Amino acid sequence: MRRTNSETPIPNPQHLLKNQPPTSNPQPLVLLTPGPTPIPPSVLAKLAEPILHHRTVEFGAFFERVIQDLQYVFRTKNTVLLQTTSGTGGMESAVANLLSPGDKTLVATAGAFGNRWGKILKAYGFLPIIQEEEWGSAIDPNRFEALLKTHGKDLKAVYLTHTETSTGVVHPIEVLSRLIHQYSDALVVVDSISGLGGQELKTDEWNLDVVVSASQKGLMNAPGLAFISLSERALQVMEMSKCPRFYWDWRTMKKSVPNKETPYTPSVSLVVAQAEALRLIKEEGIESVWAKTTRLAQWTREELKKLNFPLFPHPPCDVLTSVSVPESVNATELVHRLLKDFRISIADGQEKLKGRIIRIAHMGYIRKEDLQRGFSALQTCLTDTQKK
Repeated sequence: MRRTNSETPIPNPQHLLKNQPPTSNPQPLVLLTPGPTPIPPSVLAKLAEPILHHRTVEFGAFFERVIQDLQYVFRTKNTVLLQTTSGTGGMESAVANLLSPGDKTLVATAGAFGNRWGKILKAYGFLPIIQEEEWGSAIDPNRFEALLKTHGKDLKAVYLTHTETSTGVVHPIEVLSRLIHQYSDALVVVDSISGLGGQELKTDEWNLDVVVSASQKGLMNAPGLAFISLSERALQVMEMSKCPRFYWDWRTMKKSVPNKETPYTPSVSLVVAQAEALRLIKEEGIESVWAKTTRLAQWTREELKKLNFPLFPHPPCDVLTSVSVPESVNATELVHRLLKDFRISIADGQEKLKGRIIRIAHMGYIRKEDLQRGFSALQTCLTDTQKK
C-alpha cells in the first residue's frame, strides 16, 4: 500500500468543478478523520472506471473476489454478506434478522456508537438490558460477567462494539465473547465498523457470531457498503426470526451469493473499488497492517503528548487517537480552523464530548507524512492561541 509514482493517475475534470463554491485555500485536503478516510489512488481509479451492469459475469468476478477477500480480513470461514448501505444499515440488519418479538438482549456500551445498538433495538420494540460505562473507558468484564450470571440464560443476543469511534477506546471483545459463551447461548454480535482492517479482530478464533463493518474506514473505500460475517448459529437463528424485513433480509442476500450477485442493485462502482482496496490489504498482509497501525498509533500519541494533549480513552484503540484539549482551547473551534486555514480535517468530539476532545485517525491509507502535516498545523494553531 505504499505510494509510488507508478500508481494510476487520477483525472482531474476541472469542468465539473465550475459551479462548485470557491475555496480560499488551494492546499490539498489532508483527511485525518475516523471515517471517511483517504482512498488509495488505484482505488480512486477504479471508482472512475465506466460502470458495469450488475448482472454480468464481469461484475460477478469482482463481487466474488470481494466476498473471498473479506473472509480473509474478517479472519473467518463464515458466510459474508455485502449490503449497499451505511454501517448503521448493517447494524440495523443485525437486529432485524436475529430477533423475534419478546426476545431479550444485552447491550454493552461506553460511547455514541455503542448507544446506537440500544437505539436500534428500541426502534424495533425491544427493551435491551444496558451495561453502560463512562465514556473513554472500556467495558468492565467483571460487571459484564455479573449481568450474564443473572440474565445469560434468557438472552437471545448480546450487542458489542469493537472500537468505539466516539471515544477512541477498544473493548476486550475476545474476553467478552468468552464470557457470553460461558454463561449463555446468546449470539455474539459485534460492530467493527471502524475496527476491521486496522485493529486486530479474529472472528472465528474469538467465536463471534455476527460482525458488522463498512467500506469507508480501515477498508480504504468510499462510504456506501456494509459487510456482515455470519456464523452457522447466526444463520440458523436468521431463519427463525419473526422481525419483518425486506431490503435488510439476509435470507435473500445469502441465496444470491452463489450466483455472485446481490438481490437488488448494488453500488457497482464501490464493489469494484472494494476489490482493489482488499487486494492492497492482502498484498501487505492483514497482520502487517495491524502492526503498522499499532506503530502509527504509538507515534501519534507521542507527538500529541509533546503538544500537551493528554490521551482521553483507556485503553486506546489502534485506529484513532482521542485526546483532551487544554482548557484554553475549544475543540470545535480548533477543528474548524484547521480545516479552513490549513485544509487539515480532524474530528471534534461527539454529543457530550463535543468541544472537549479531538479525534485523529491513523488507519487505512493515512500515512505518517499526512499526520506530520496535521501536527505542524496544530502546533501553529496552539501557538497563535497562546499569543492571544
